[in-house]
Amino acid sequence: MQETLRPCAFASGNPSYLKSIESKPMPSQPLRCPSCKHVNPPGSRFCNACGSPLGVTRPLGERLARARPTAPLMLTSDAELVPGLAIDPAGRYVVRETIGKGGFGEAYLVFDRQLNRFCVAKRQVPNPKWSTRTKELAAQNFVREAELLVTLNTPGHPNIPEIYEFLPEQRCLVMKYVEGRNLGEILRERRGLLNPAESMAIARDVASALSYMHARRPEPVLHRDVKLANILLDSSGRVWLIDFGLSRAIAVHVQNDPRHTQLAGTLGITPPEQWRGQAEPRSDVYALAATLHTLLTGFHPILTKADLPNFLSGVLQPYPPPRSIDPAIPVEVENLLLHGLAFTARERPSAAAFCQALEKLLTPRSQARLQAPDGTPIADEQALMVWAEANWEHALAWLYGNLADQVEKLWGRNKLAAEMRAATHQHPKDRHAGLDALLASHDPEGFGAERTRLVADRRSLDFGSMALEERRDEWLLISNRGRRYARVNLQHPRWIIPSLLSFNLAPGQRQQLKITADMRRATESGKLRDALLLKDQHGLNFRIEVQAQLSRWRAFWLRTVGGQRALQWEDAPVRQVRTIHGHKGNVWALDFGPGGLELASGGWDEMVRLWRVSDGNLLATLDDQAGNVLSVSFSPDGLLVAVASSNGDVKVWGARGGKLVQTLSTPQAYQESIHFSPDSQVLIANGSDATIRYWRLDDGSLLQRIATVRDAVALACRPDGQALAVACHDRRIRIYDAEAGQLVATLTGHHAGVSAVAFSLDGFLLASGSTDGMVCIWDSEHGELRYQLRGHQNAIRSVAIHPDGLLVASGGMDGNVRLWRTADGELHQVLQGHSSGVLRVTFSPSGELLASGDSEGRVTLWQPG
Repeated sequence: MQETLRPCAFASGNPSYLKSIESKPMPSQPLRCPSCKHVNPPGSRFCNACGSPLGVTRPLGERLARARPTAPLMLTSDAELVPGLAIDPAGRYVVRETIGKGGFGEAYLVFDRQLNRFCVAKRQVPNPKWSTRTKELAAQNFVREAELLVTLNTPGHPNIPEIYEFLPEQRCLVMKYVEGRNLGEILRERRGLLNPAESMAIARDVASALSYMHARRPEPVLHRDVKLANILLDSSGRVWLIDFGLSRAIAVHVQNDPRHTQLAGTLGITPPEQWRGQAEPRSDVYALAATLHTLLTGFHPILTKADLPNFLSGVLQPYPPPRSIDPAIPVEVENLLLHGLAFTARERPSAAAFCQALEKLLTPRSQARLQAPDGTPIADEQALMVWAEANWEHALAWLYGNLADQVEKLWGRNKLAAEMRAATHQHPKDRHAGLDALLASHDPEGFGAERTRLVADRRSLDFGSMALEERRDEWLLISNRGRRYARVNLQHPRWIIPSLLSFNLAPGQRQQLKITADMRRATESGKLRDALLLKDQHGLNFRIEVQAQLSRWRAFWLRTVGGQRALQWEDAPVRQVRTIHGHKGNVWALDFGPGGLELASGGWDEMVRLWRVSDGNLLATLDDQAGNVLSVSFSPDGLLVAVASSNGDVKVWGARGGKLVQTLSTPQAYQESIHFSPDSQVLIANGSDATIRYWRLDDGSLLQRIATVRDAVALACRPDGQALAVACHDRRIRIYDAEAGQLVATLTGHHAGVSAVAFSLDGFLLASGSTDGMVCIWDSEHGELRYQLRGHQNAIRSVAIHPDGLLVASGGMDGNVRLWRTADGELHQVLQGHSSGVLRVTFSPSGELLASGDSEGRVTLWQPG
């Protein structure tokens, strides 16, 4: 069966046939609420009056699938799949076009609507002329082979397309779509020949893939049809072995049926034992040696069915010695080919030995041609690892760039290149971790045995005498003086609040931490002695001693004599400081800069603006054509501002110069919530297509997708970056492991759709709000519901937790902001300053201010006192 995937409009940048899967743009007419009949501005997802969802325009492809439900394909059906038809009952995979047909099956280009990608679906289609017994054997063999092929995904091989899913009821195998040209097409373009180095490099990669397949347990996976048409080169020159012989497997069971014997392989390439139904791993080696012979010599044997008896008896040898055609072919290459084309399987090398021989032939020709980005010549693997450690930052860009391709092409070191790709795939969001893992596995000069070595500028912090309700800051400088990359997590007592709960340090880097002592969190009086623990990936690294003296007399003096006591949120009325009339229509997005000096806002009027907090003056307009702005977020380092809007774009701006840095487009979905990773290197967004995306900011590449649910409307990231909370309209909150992308917990407690969610600074608390006006406070560590709080008369659009963790603010469509105490769940105060629904609330990083935005374009700042 031919499985060559032709270049298509999708890959060439002309997505003309993607109209069936594109989302329609946001409506331009006002939207009437189905619940209360209120007329809302264009682009609204929720009613501004009652908070009810207004409905989401589903992608056209999904509506097409819903309009034309497809029944599961039955095993006896041999009807051709037509474009627009789903191949599975769930309607996930929709046929785009037929890309290949053979005697035993068909291949289709399909679109995966769940993960928005193209795939190849291979489907077994029984021949109507087969007997009932033959059809049964074919079905059984297809299932067995498909189950074996699925095991190839673990751990996977760089030259074998990933198998996504096996659909036994539909007799379909769904796999990675590889766009490229097969070797037959390439040979025709190059007049029948490839140069020896390129030919052997391609054969080496195929041999590596076969070696991986043959080593599978409990039984090896055989290809059975290695040939020019089943080897692809993609646009980057990467080799792919495709068409894993599913349609050929039946020949093993029907070798005594002369009607089907001719379908057991390809004349001139398939070895003798496979024609007899006795295929084994070295049968694939014969076919690969025959393919390499053609690449080097251009020779194509001409065999007919009449020649088959002579070939099976050993009288006929289809391939002459290579040097008889081209004397320039090295003797050792000819010997390897003749060895691989031996008549009996036991005389041939294994795929692993064939691969090693090719690698040995390739290596001396190009070993010294690798050059580092700074011009340093790299002689071998050990020199490469030593250079990478000494030039850490340059090595990061090289490793995540084209280093693996260079090692593969220049050195012929396919295994080393695969290890490099594996390191980058395992750590897509953390380049330092990828380089560290690669160096540790190759252990230059004992690198793998090293431990991280963190050094602090001081080993103890004494906050002195403090009053009952006083806060005081100290600064701590942490340096990485070791060879290894350090991923540090902080454990702290309750009365200590670090500015970061986790951070990463490459060798030689430093990190400054603000450590705050908050006596309101102290549970005892007198001398407080405790420790701040810094733990790296290997365990406990060191501890910083912290102490303070809780003085009741100092608290009395501050209140009565000194008069310097700062008013706190918990014990003083909160007042309105100023109102900023900055937008026309809904203010969906607000975020303070890390220093609390700037405030970013965005709304329905397509404007994104920066304000000076001290006086409310406009600092800059970042964008005046942003679309309906749904979320803004400052990076933790304060250098960037990310903006998400309903037009499907996520724009990243420089916070200082207002320059557009990056545009990340998602035309089939818009992003509702955006957050930065703790190190400011990755952007995390929750899309309307039930997908959480991770983008690397330096090059805009998509690192990871996490599939959520259609009802997901809001996203919160735990400050340490380890967990994600997703608010869903099915009344649930779903918690995902940010690293693995897996669902780890589902929180239930709301009686209506959850519309807002937020973590506390220390990550211990989670607050949520729902469309029926209820606020929930959760213990996020254990997933336990602490309090269900009622007071809002209508839907809640936003929640925020004060940095000290003692108050939760909730903004509702009733126009009120309510402050709740987390210790007992009691209502602290109702802030009444808005005349329309409150859409967003957020605290400043220091906790001194609260900002709220409403549906009439106003931003209000609040503080106690």
